[in-house]
Amino acid sequence: MLAIKGAVTTDGLRRSIEALTPAQYETWTYYEKWAAGMTALLLEGGAVTSQDLNEALFGDDGIVDSSSSNGNGEPIFDTGDSVRVKPHQQGLEWRRPHIRVPGYIYGVLGVVERVCDEHEDPSFLAFGLEAPAVRLYRVRFRMKDLWPEHHHHRNGREDATGDDVIEVEVYEPWLEASAESSGHDFVGAEKNLFDHTHDGSDCINDTSDISSSDHAHDHSHDHHDHSHDPRPMVEERAANLEGESRPGKELYAALTKVLIDNDIITPDEVREMSEKLVMAGKTLNGAALVARAWMDPAFERRLLNDAPTAAAEIDIVTSNPNAPTVLTVVKNTADVHNLVVCTLCSCYPSGLIGIAPSWYKSREYRSRAVREPRRVLAEFGTDIPDSCKIRVHDSTADHRYLVLPERPEGTDGWTEEELRALVTRDSMVGVSLPRPSTG
Repeated sequence: MLAIKGAVTTDGLRRSIEALTPAQYETWTYYEKWAAGMTALLLEGGAVTSQDLNEALFGDDGIVDSSSSNGNGEPIFDTGDSVRVKPHQQGLEWRRPHIRVPGYIYGVLGVVERVCDEHEDPSFLAFGLEAPAVRLYRVRFRMKDLWPEHHHHRNGREDATGDDVIEVEVYEPWLEASAESSGHDFVGAEKNLFDHTHDGSDCINDTSDISSSDHAHDHSHDHHDHSHDPRPMVEERAANLEGESRPGKELYAALTKVLIDNDIITPDEVREMSEKLVMAGKTLNGAALVARAWMDPAFERRLLNDAPTAAAEIDIVTSNPNAPTVLTVVKNTADVHNLVVCTLCSCYPSGLIGIAPSWYKSREYRSRAVREPRRVLAEFGTDIPDSCKIRVHDSTADHRYLVLPERPEGTDGWTEEELRALVTRDSMVGVSLPRPSTG
């Protein structure tokens, strides 16, 4: 669809796939690579924005706003403010991001030592994207907050005292205000945040190497989301987050959402193109049944009552070729829309409409069609009004279902052959409607 609309080219797609990281190229599937390549090309061409893509991938809560939070370019933090470095920055994880914040300060509490000037965001510049101006701060951290595993007595001396600090330049989008008051002395008073790894799944709570006096003031706060991991483990986890690729399926879903939201493609266009490619040159016997039922009300009644017998009248066998099955035809009306699914496997009237497409066999469709059918239909480009009831049919190994769609308006006087051309594979399982009449 994007090639037809001139948004990507074959040569460009080849080049963008060649530019994937070695890990992506070795582990991502064929079409996951396509998704990453198309995304890169669309970003380069300006058809979609990094902000749109990030929102689709991570949601509004996962987006790091690179502009000043107060909206007027003024710094949002001041000298002496207590700040926390965010555990990691979500953004371009579907490809390795360019990050100018060292991993060893992720999740650590510090104090703003100096408010610096603004610079273009390097995480955008690195990809040739328009970069917003971001404020830079010099933030002071206590050594014992960064390296608690070294903060204990050896031969009567401490390896790191409360007076040892390190100062790091950090961009504003990476900082958040801490819950601690910033109006007290830095040394010995700030909260020790070496235990904040933003991962509550493996809480170790090992404080054997930390003096009880230094750790006592931590217990007045809720730490259920954090673990007392040594700082090297925290940094390793940060590095893994920094370099992990987003799963290709999630990237494809996000890209599709952005394209649809920006009216570059429509769900129905994608569905139609997919069906056209898969069904090219194949005869849809099911379409012959539908067209005859539209033409002949008596045949329609027999088809709904006993589909195998009615189909035999026009020399169509309804049983699947690989196993004996019984066909049931269900009719769409203005009040009822039928949808077919097989939650146990992929039972499908293949003798009438071909082999089941991959989406029909997918776990996602099989689980969601029975739980949220209206949302699933909308994703196929089929919006069913609230006044119309949805009736889902969950197939078994012995029965198959075929949907008899409503006849499109404006087809009075059409021949059976003309009507048959309006019937699509997907309309006969209920995920779409017939092609509209153009007459």
